[in-house]
Formats: sequence, structure tokens, C-alpha cells
Amino acid sequence: MPLGWRLGLTTSVIVTLVLGVLTGVVQKREIERGGEDRRLLLEQTLAPLAADVEEAPDLATVQSRLSHFQVAHFTRGHGSVRVLLLDATGNVVATPLTGPAPKPPKDALTARVPVRSRLLPGQQGALEIWQDETRFRDMAARRWRQWLLSLGVAALCILVSLYLAYVFLIERPLRRLLEGVKQMEQGYWSGLEIPRGAWEMRWLAYRFRNLGTQLEETVRRLVEAERRTFAGLRPVPTAAPVERRDAERAVPGASLQEEAFRKRILRRYLVARCRFLETREPSDAAARAAAYEVWERDVHEAQRLGESPLKSRLEDAAFRILEPDAYADVSRRAAGLTSSRRKWIRDREAELKSALADAGVKPRALQHRIKHLAGIWRKMKSKGLAIEQIHDIFAFRILLESEEECYMALSALHHRFEALLLRFKDYIAEPKENGYQSLHTCIRAPGGLVYEVQIRTVAMHAQAEGGGAAHWKYKKDGTVDTDTSEDDAPSGVLLSLSDALRRRGIGS
Repeated sequence: MPLGWRLGLTTSVIVTLVLGVLTGVVQKREIERGGEDRRLLLEQTLAPLAADVEEAPDLATVQSRLSHFQVAHFTRGHGSVRVLLLDATGNVVATPLTGPAPKPPKDALTARVPVRSRLLPGQQGALEIWQDETRFRDMAARRWRQWLLSLGVAALCILVSLYLAYVFLIERPLRRLLEGVKQMEQGYWSGLEIPRGAWEMRWLAYRFRNLGTQLEETVRRLVEAERRTFAGLRPVPTAAPVERRDAERAVPGASLQEEAFRKRILRRYLVARCRFLETREPSDAAARAAAYEVWERDVHEAQRLGESPLKSRLEDAAFRILEPDAYADVSRRAAGLTSSRRKWIRDREAELKSALADAGVKPRALQHRIKHLAGIWRKMKSKGLAIEQIHDIFAFRILLESEEECYMALSALHHRFEALLLRFKDYIAEPKENGYQSLHTCIRAPGGLVYEVQIRTVAMHAQAEGGGAAHWKYKKDGTVDTDTSEDDAPSGVLLSLSDALRRRGIGS
């Protein structure tokens, strides 16, 4: 049986059973209440007759009253109604008709009203009235048949509605999606059509299409990187523009000595802030206020100074104060990635050097860094990743002389190690908006841990660390700040510190 019918049948059976039980209980109570109301109505019709019987002087008068009551019901179409006068023991004393008293049917509706009369033995008795309930039972049976019919129609409507919803919202879009995936398997990665239907299916198709586009773009970049390995390459920009930009960033009217003095004072200030936070507990209110300022402002000042280690240290110190539980959790998880970080890094460095040597590439430098805890936590929160999915916790940087050697090194690493193709980025062929250039690739270590490798020339590295591609050139929203006159100026913290010291006669 197809999934749509199974889904519709299962749901309709469950819903029908629930509705059937609820509506059946309600209808049963309504029918019982209707029978009780009819019995009370019969009792009420006996009240005037009971008064006449109690006042009657003899049994003939009683029988006359009973006959009059019986005839009145007959003339009004209630021929199934019978009334009797009984004594305290239940024996018939008087009836409206001559002859033996009829016995009520098994399912007849019966009601009794007590009477007190001197004509009865012991002066106590009762008027009994009964009515044939055949019509009422037929009416109740019709109501149950209508209930069953409505329940069946509801179940059928639920079944058909769910099946149609499944076909139009799930089955057809899923079929189109599977057809697109088959096309992707055949090499047509970016041609997946987004089908109509449920938004979840459209979202899934959109994600598949993006994945196909990324695969196609990654393969294109890899092929282009291989081509560049063996083709003639354009000359690499020298570091001269970087130095010229650094000179242009100098504050008008300020000497190099003053600029160096201000930066030295700012660094001392940031180090003091860092030590203050590292010696305080998260429960300290002053430490929390300082940590917030460090997180929002001082880390950017450290980045502007080019003090990346100090920036990481400041972030970790503020992170420990502001989010102590998250800090402990990330610290524990990061420590569990490797048994010995130093040995793991030495092994990876040896592997990278061996692969480069086999390819005839001699690096100018091979650097490494471990992502600090605040950076790991920030990436986990912003991208919704587990710590095992963050591939740049451990990163290596290879500095080379020429762009040609960069692509040769990339080819050597991809031939030697298992690379994650979707993580490959060629920022040399396609630089970032701020001019950043480098090759980024991710490699899986023998133990399964993934690490990042950046490959760039010395000039590209100088551009990335101190030129227009420096991290501090970015605003908080990730866009490039093009207003260099304002961005390159000394920060307010730096100016206020240096001015305060100058007023005290320090550094003048």
C-alpha cells in the first residue's frame, strides 16, 4: 500500500475512533436523558388524576375517572397509554376498562404516583401508568444509524483529505526532488528545480540546490587551482603598498614617536584589564561590568594594535566572567579533542613538511595556532555547530615565496591527505572585498580530527596582517569599512590615555 494511503488510513482510523467514542458517549447520555424526561412527563400527567382518586367516594367513581383519563389519551393519539390503580401490595384495584388488567410490555416506559384513599386496603396505593416505547426505540435506533453514517463520512473525508494533502504537498515535491538528486548524481549539480508543495520540501530542495552549486563551484576552483599549478601566473603584488598604507594611516600632526607611545600605553592598559579579569570570579559585579566593556570594545582595540594573542586572551577572560558555564563546557570539550596537543601539532607539522618536501616546495615559514575558547564558542553559537564540526580549531599557515608555489603546495597536500572539498576556498583567484588573498583547505588527520591549512605568499601575509585586509578593518556587521580616515585614526581609548599621561608629564 502506498505511503499516502497508509498515512491517511492510519490517521483516519485513529481520529474516527476518538470521535466515535466521544460522540457515542454524548449521544448515549442524550437518549437516556430523553427517556428520563418522558418518564417524568408521565408522572406529571398522573398528578390531577391522583387528586381525583383520593377524593372519590367509591370505586365506581374511581373507575369513571380512570376511564375518562384513558379516553382523553386515546382521542389525542396516545393509544399505547394504560393506567391502573394498585394497592400497597401491587394488586390491581381498578382499571379504566372491564376485563382483566393488561400487563405492560417488557420495554414499556412506566411511572407511578402514590395515592392515599380510604377505598384502598390500608388506605395506601399507587397509580401506575405505562406506555409502549416502540416509537421511542425506533427513534433511538435511527439516531444511532445516523451517528454511524456521519462517523463513516467523516472518516472517509479525513482519509481523502490526508491523501490529497500528501500527494500535492509531499509525494509530488518529493518525487521532483528525487529526480533532481538523481540528476545531481549524474553530474548536473546546479539544475535542481525547487518544486511546489510544503515549505519544508521547498526548503529542502533549496538546500540541495545550494549544495550542488557549492560542489560545482568547489570542483571548478580545484580544477582552476590545478591548472594554475602548471600554468604561468600573474606577478604577486609586493609589500610596498602595505608599508605605504601604514604610513598613510599615521595621524596627521603626530610624530612616529608619539604614535608608538600611544600604542604602548594602550597595550599596557589592555594587559592590565586582562589581568584584572583573570584574577576575578564570575560572581564579582565589578568584574562582570569590566568584562562586558572588554567584550564589546577592548578586544577590537587589541585587534587594531595587531595584538592577536592579546585579543584572544582578552576574549577568553571576558568569556569566563560573562558565561562561566559555557566557558567550562567549551573548555572541557576542546580538551577532549586530542590527548596531547603538543604531540598532535608536532606530528601534523612533520606530515605537512614531508608532503611539501616531496613536491619540491620549500616554505619560508610553517606556523600554527589553536583557536581560543571564546572564538570556538562564538562560532558554535553563530552557525549552530557542534565543536566537532568546527574545522579551524587547529590551523596551520604555510608562507611561500610565490603564488606558483602556493598552488604547488595545495596540490601536494590534496594528493597526500584526505581533503574536505566543500571547505576549499581560493581567495587568490577570487580575493575578498578587503583584498585578502590566501588558499584555505581542510584536511582530516589520521585520528579523524579535521584541521585547516592556509597557504599564502609572504606579501599576502603582510597584506592580511597589517594592510587593508586586516581583521580590524571590518565593522561589527562584517562589512568593510571604507572610511579609512576615521577607521585608521587612533581610538578614543588610546587618545584619552595618552592625553591623561601627557597632562601628568609622562611621555612628553
